[in-house]
Amino acid sequence: MSAINEYEYQQIHDKRLAESICVAATVKVVAFDPAKMTVDVQPLSKHLQNGKYESQPPILGVPVACTRCGGFITRPWIKAGDTGVVVYLDHDMDSTVTGGKEAKPLTERNHATTDAIFIGAIVAGSYSSSGLPSDSLVLAAENGSVYVAVSAAGVAIKGDLTVTGNVDSSGNISAAGNMTAAGDVLAESSISGAHHTHPGDSGGRTGQPG
Repeated sequence: MSAINEYEYQQIHDKRLAESICVAATVKVVAFDPAKMTVDVQPLSKHLQNGKYESQPPILGVPVACTRCGGFITRPWIKAGDTGVVVYLDHDMDSTVTGGKEAKPLTERNHATTDAIFIGAIVAGSYSSSGLPSDSLVLAAENGSVYVAVSAAGVAIKGDLTVTGNVDSSGNISAAGNMTAAGDVLAESSISGAHHTHPGDSGGRTGQPG
C-alpha cells in the first residue's frame, strides 16, 4: 500500500470512528415526568443512513440533570416542545444511576444513546429575552411578567407573592397600597389594631373599632 493510500485509509478510518461515537446532541422534548425527573426526547439532527438522511429514533426516560444534594433540590419545569441538549456518558449508566453508588457497568457499551443525560434547555429559534433586569441573576417567566432578580443592590421581585408560613423582618416595611389582615395586627407588639380603645373626650374609653 502506497504512502498516500495509507494516509487516505487512516483518514477514512478516523472519520468512520468519529461518526460512530455519540457525544452530545440537540433534542426536542416530547414528554416530561416531574416525579421521576426524566424526559423523552427526539434528536433534531438527522443522520445519514444508506445514502439518505433519516430521523433518529426518540430516546425515552432520559434523566434530567439538576442540582440535588444535602437534602435540597433545584427543580426545573420542562415542557414538551422545549429544545435542549443531551450528553452521552462514557459507560453503561444503568447500575450507577439506579443505585447511586460505585458499580460495574452492566454492559460494555460506550457513548450509547441509551446512556443519555438531559443537561438542560437552550434558547433556540427566534426567541430573545426582554423585560428582565440587567446585571442580575434572574429567575423569571420568559416574557418578563414575573421575576426574582438578585443583584449587588439587593433582591427585586415582580409579581404577586404568596407566602405559606410566618414572615419575620428586622427592618422597616413600607407599602404603597392597602394592607389587609384576616387576623389582628399588633402595634409595638401589644396594641391591638382590632380591639384597641382610646380615652374619651368626656372621660372613660371609646369603643373598639367597628
